[in-house]
Amino acid sequence: MGFLDRFRRQTYRPVGQGANVGHTPAPPRLTRPLSEPNLRPPVASPDVLGRLAGGADRIVVVDCETTGVYPSDRVVEVALVTLSLDGEIVDTWDTLVQPDRDVGASHIHGLTAESLRDAPVFADIAGDLAVRLHGACVAAHNLPFDARMLVGEFERLGADLSITAGIDTLRAVQARLTVACAEHEIPLDGAHCAVVDATATASLLMRVAHHCQPGGPAAAPTMLGRSGRVFRRTDGAPVVIPDPPLIVGLAAALTHAGAESDTISYLELVGRAVADLHFDREERAHLRRFANEIGLDDARVAQAHRRFVNELVDAALDDHVVTEEELDALLRVSSALEVDEVLVERRTRPARSNSVEVTLRPGMSVTFTGDDPALERVALVARAEQFGLEVGKGVTRRTDLLVAYDAASSSGKAVKARSYNVPIITTAAFATAAPGATFEAVGSSIEALKVVTCPDCFATWTVPARAGKRSSQRCDQCAPLVRRSEASERDQGRPSKGAKPRPKQAVLEVLTCESCGAVWTRTRTRGRKPRRCPDCSDADG
Repeated sequence: MGFLDRFRRQTYRPVGQGANVGHTPAPPRLTRPLSEPNLRPPVASPDVLGRLAGGADRIVVVDCETTGVYPSDRVVEVALVTLSLDGEIVDTWDTLVQPDRDVGASHIHGLTAESLRDAPVFADIAGDLAVRLHGACVAAHNLPFDARMLVGEFERLGADLSITAGIDTLRAVQARLTVACAEHEIPLDGAHCAVVDATATASLLMRVAHHCQPGGPAAAPTMLGRSGRVFRRTDGAPVVIPDPPLIVGLAAALTHAGAESDTISYLELVGRAVADLHFDREERAHLRRFANEIGLDDARVAQAHRRFVNELVDAALDDHVVTEEELDALLRVSSALEVDEVLVERRTRPARSNSVEVTLRPGMSVTFTGDDPALERVALVARAEQFGLEVGKGVTRRTDLLVAYDAASSSGKAVKARSYNVPIITTAAFATAAPGATFEAVGSSIEALKVVTCPDCFATWTVPARAGKRSSQRCDQCAPLVRRSEASERDQGRPSKGAKPRPKQAVLEVLTCESCGAVWTRTRTRGRKPRRCPDCSDADG
């Protein structure tokens, strides 16, 4: 009996409501030709599908929803859509999966701990997955991610799943799934539901098959028993999902248009990693490792981070308004991704600017910046002194007004003026103003902010930019722990009278290898820190 015949010939005993959470196999939910209206016409020819399958007798389109984006994360939902080489869906199988840990970003996959309470664990469904994957050519939109998550789940069971070559529709279309489906008029109602995404990806595969790189048969463990246990979203009670973080809403609008498939694959993970505005050391190491796996060097990673921040700013500017919450989030994401925060400040400036009234009065502190080709700086300074204004050389918190040739200037004085919320006027306006006159200057509707990062856990928050020198203070969670640790060290190290002082204890520091992304510790010493781990250094030998 061939693989496809198992699903065409198998009969199923009718079961009662909710019985599919037990051990009775559930029937395939969809078996219809690809040419059916509103599915995925036109159909790729058997010759094309046979070439793509690379010797396999079928193509299995996979989609996983997960607790996160790292190897330590778990699958919470998986869907497989099996295509024959004639272009027919012969099996659609999906289930929720109990991860036995925090479910992660509910606002993305729409699942909660309550909705997964009765779902099978991965060990329960591994046999059913394996029989569908073994010998099939695996396809997915962003295949490296889905393949890595499934391989990791089988490894936890002591079993090997090998997907050495598959079909990646992301590489073919160079676009996110939502963008590609919109372009090809493929329905995608309820994205981030595994069966919806897998079905849409199967439709997309049929549309762009001529552009796809061929795959080959996967090897899955065949000794695992089949439980037939599934539990789908519709089998549980409706759940209430909390409102998503602001970044999730902004990131949903990103298209990554024009980016290469590897960059899009990487940015999909970046969006998940920074959604909570906390990008810790472990997350940074995992993302660096993933970037290395898909061939992104440091320069392309930095370019991808800058693209991501720019696209987030575009999304925030879509309504021509930037709120304080949006500015806070944009700056923190920029800082976490090591993108110069000036980019955010400069690009959001017009949406944060407003007109403020300024009256020239004696005693005001005024500073000048920029060279006006029509007005000499000496003449402007003399005019200010004639009005009884105090002319300063730089911008301080006491500065009342900055006079610039261009109010949109990015000079150091202008940047500092905006951080202190100092109004800015042009030299042309100042040259025509009279003592006691009131005129409009450019101010800011939102106080300028700067990012503070906890050196221990990498938590971030913003404070007013005028707060002074950038702080390296710890967050509320880390600060008490450090204080207790320091107090304990002082108590243990306090010598008695007449005793020799104890030698200082070695201090460990955590480093991340710039080559392989590995994290290692070493005793802190004087001098430059190593940029590569011992294994990479030894390999270069």
